[in-house]
Amino acid sequence: MTAWDTVARADGLEVHRGPGQGPALVAVHGIEDSWAVWRALADQLPGYRLYALQLPWHGGNSYTWRAEGSPGAWLRRALDLVPERPAALVGHSFGANAVLEYLADCAGDPGTDAAVLAAPFYRPADFPVSPAIRTRSEGALRKVIHQGVDIALGPRAATLDPDILAAMKQKASDRAVDCGLPVFYREFEASGQIDLSRIEVPTLVLAGVDDESLTPMRAAALDRAMPAATVRLRAAYGHFCHVTQAGELAREAGAFLRHTLLDPANVPVESEGKGTVTNLLDGAPTTYVGMPRYEGANIRTWIGFKHFMYLAEEAVLEYFRERGVGARDMYHRFGLGLEIVDSSVQLPATLFVDDRVYATVVSATAKPGQGAPFTITLTVERDGEAVTVLKGKLRVALIAVKDGSGTEPVPAMLEPFVVPEVAALVNAKSASLPIASGQDVADVLVPQGSGAYLWSWRAPYPYCHFSDRLQHSAYVRTLEEVVDRFLHDRGLAIGKLLNERAWIPVVSRARVQMLSDIFMEETVHTVFTIEDVIKDTVYTARMDCYVRRGDSLELAATATIMHGYAISRGEKAGTVAILDEDVKAVLLGGQA
Repeated sequence: MTAWDTVARADGLEVHRGPGQGPALVAVHGIEDSWAVWRALADQLPGYRLYALQLPWHGGNSYTWRAEGSPGAWLRRALDLVPERPAALVGHSFGANAVLEYLADCAGDPGTDAAVLAAPFYRPADFPVSPAIRTRSEGALRKVIHQGVDIALGPRAATLDPDILAAMKQKASDRAVDCGLPVFYREFEASGQIDLSRIEVPTLVLAGVDDESLTPMRAAALDRAMPAATVRLRAAYGHFCHVTQAGELAREAGAFLRHTLLDPANVPVESEGKGTVTNLLDGAPTTYVGMPRYEGANIRTWIGFKHFMYLAEEAVLEYFRERGVGARDMYHRFGLGLEIVDSSVQLPATLFVDDRVYATVVSATAKPGQGAPFTITLTVERDGEAVTVLKGKLRVALIAVKDGSGTEPVPAMLEPFVVPEVAALVNAKSASLPIASGQDVADVLVPQGSGAYLWSWRAPYPYCHFSDRLQHSAYVRTLEEVVDRFLHDRGLAIGKLLNERAWIPVVSRARVQMLSDIFMEETVHTVFTIEDVIKDTVYTARMDCYVRRGDSLELAATATIMHGYAISRGEKAGTVAILDEDVKAVLLGGQA
């Protein structure tokens, strides 16, 4: 590790100088943290000399310092110890707020030319405080302390007994809440009272979309209150983004500082808002962090395939949000409904409840009339490695919604993907089946000897969106349910196989494709057919969803699935189940 020098100490304050050369940056750590937390960022920011301050709100402090001065006042004292004028101040969390207070209270020369703030917290003046907000703040503080313990331990955290690690986090957060919450919450309440309009120093504010320190609503308020600020929210950033995403943050901060320090008049003001993106399929990756819903843990703690696909859907929605055209904006501004029309996934590894899932979305090359294509990868960190749990492709179409809520013209970057309805997409699988006089739906869809299974159901409003039509996730749900219904009908119910053979269902591939629209409360006729059994271990099947329009059945959606079983207990636990002749015969058309 590169050596740092301690260059000043006074009144419990310390100044540590890093090994770099160039303009000086002074870094201000967060609550219950340390000057050493800045080592990772310093390594990623060549061309600067970093001074890291040790401030009275460091880890393990008693918080009696607050009686002797505010965070901004303590920062002023610490800056007096720095041996050279800083070109910029860099602050994290509580330290970022200290920087804001210091800059707002400066009369005349602020003593610096720029600021970069990571994950500050901010309460707009008109945002009410209440017991519920204080409770939420306590929860957020505890989460930050837990994350801080993980970061401080580094790789050692993975080697500790989980109970010991949990006890360490509990002890640290209990102490921080008992001693620090009153101080932390006091500064949170006061943050909206700081006159940020007085700050003239160009300031870059970076935070994560899911970080409770600066929610999107409060970030927008901060942006309005501080004209000198450029506020950017990133899906990939966590609360400790200056450590866990040090490279990404250094690139953003470095670009900002270069422009600001070389020519303050040319500071690029980038926004997450409207009109900043000219090419929807720009090839730049978007990341998203999520967790599977508890609903998906149906057998032990394994997560079913449906929730893999839900996470992929969430990641694509984040792609659009990052480009300033999120689903809500598109609906209300342009009268467009974002519709996932095709999703194809491979699931090479298991996913468990409480897994933190890291998604990467990249645009692909569009084909005329087929929507906007994307590739998606989902990974989890397991046993010290990144494990891929999903590889997939999704396509999105933008549907003109019926209520005409849009008041603005559709931007040029979206126009190629706008269609009046799903059926307007170029698709070779579109089809309709005639119903002859005297025939019913079953006669057409599951004639005798077909071995197919028919399930008819009403399209309920919880499965719809844009007030009228079934959405992509409705067909994912349907695929999961029709498999269950089929197996139960054929005497191979999942519960029965689980009890009698210790077999648990495993899905390795799935695809769901929409071909036309089905509207709320129409009857959906779903046909499920086993197509093949492969190597006595998996079977492939197809689902087709039809809706009756007059004297014909229109194919509205189709799906495929590759399904097998794993053994969950006994000597062969963890191995693939072999499908015997009786099971194969049932799957291909018989009864158990």
